[in-house]
Amino acid sequence: MKVNTPSPLPPIEALFGQRLGIVTQQYSGLIVRLLEPHDLTWPQFALLVHLSRASGPSRISDMVRALDLTQSAITKMVQKFANLGLVEVARDLNDARNRPVSITAQGRAHVGAVQRSFGPAFAVLTGGWDPDRLAGLLRDLEELSRRLETLRDTSTGPGDTTR
Repeated sequence: MKVNTPSPLPPIEALFGQRLGIVTQQYSGLIVRLLEPHDLTWPQFALLVHLSRASGPSRISDMVRALDLTQSAITKMVQKFANLGLVEVARDLNDARNRPVSITAQGRAHVGAVQRSFGPAFAVLTGGWDPDRLAGLLRDLEELSRRLETLRDTSTGPGDTTR
């Protein structure tokens, strides 16, 4: 008679990866639903947020690296947002290939309005969470982000500008 013994748990790293994948999918679904009324995709919103946080104009190549998207995807988004008056594309007199992109006041206001619209969903998401635990989670997420950036920088992927 064969006795079924429970399988040992996967290594903690595998459990971490599984949970991260689940949370990523859940968060992506939430963001898609929150952005839909604003006629924005997550990559489009990420580009606007990136520009709104930048201390000055960003080059397309900088946005490719920061957002981990292709040059063609970034260029199409910049063109769309320039036509809508949300960003401004300048000319570099020293290098015609360089087209610095800045967010306009209208673009900054749009980002703020979209972010404010997230308020009710994020209040539910974080409601009842101890503020100290939430602050700790935020620190851990920032560290995770730094580590993911390190992995991105040491491997090829969508942000590879040679494609």
